[in-house]
Amino acid sequence: MFEWVEKISFSEASPLTAQAQDNKFGFHRKRPEVMAHSHWHGHIEINYLFDCSADYLINGQEISVPEGRMIIFWASIPHQMTACHGDGEIVNIYIPLQAFLTWMLPGEFVSQLLHGEVMVSDSLYVCDRQLTQIWEADIASQEPLLASQVINEIRNRIRRMAIEHYSTFNLAHRSSHGVDKPVFGGLNHIQTMLRYIADHYDQKITIENVAMSTGLHKNYAMKLFNRVMKVSIKQYINQLRLQHAQALLIDTENPVLNIALEAGFGSVSRFYDIFQREFNMSPLEFRRRVG
Repeated sequence: MFEWVEKISFSEASPLTAQAQDNKFGFHRKRPEVMAHSHWHGHIEINYLFDCSADYLINGQEISVPEGRMIIFWASIPHQMTACHGDGEIVNIYIPLQAFLTWMLPGEFVSQLLHGEVMVSDSLYVCDRQLTQIWEADIASQEPLLASQVINEIRNRIRRMAIEHYSTFNLAHRSSHGVDKPVFGGLNHIQTMLRYIADHYDQKITIENVAMSTGLHKNYAMKLFNRVMKVSIKQYINQLRLQHAQALLIDTENPVLNIALEAGFGSVSRFYDIFQREFNMSPLEFRRRVG
């Protein structure tokens, strides 16, 4: 939450190789730039086009996005801006897939994204540019409460788009029989595991429990989860527990022991170890910083 990616960096040796950071949120405002190569990374990506339009090559298909639109797509698909028109600016927002899938957005909307579709808002609101400027300032302040608020507002902006009218480019992958096929196989299993973890992370659960929720062998479930989510099942469970604990540290005066148990860590020593390793500070230092 404290370290937002300003720009996605790639290996010059292979423009299709992302240099990690898939688990961090990102925000970047710039003049549109034509890209020399396609690239990919694991985020859900939003592009706001303010006073400009752009042409993209996404998974080998050309699309043109008119001025004053917001698009959202899964950036694991090779994508490239091939042309830009106008003197405006583009705002890129990067959302970790594991966070995005916990937001409980409309199922059809999420399914289309995971099948390789590019979703386009039919129009921006007058306040959208100002809202992105507020987000940019809040992120720059490095205040945890403001960073959390920005994430909530991004989630709600996407939710509004998902329940309003939006357009697509009909890019979703289809088999020879016309049946939708996701970019990665096993996404239905991933969503089942994510839902099980979301319902049980504050309890004592094992990797075997998670695998059994979808009927997969433990080893295959671990491999599939890691391939799609870019983190292990254990790491993902700890991320949810840490998010829960952060909220309790901010919003309550509960003792750290109670918070550790309520968030599902089992012991205060384990909570301290994981929290310190993730945030380079103790839970009490975090509480003082945001207090």
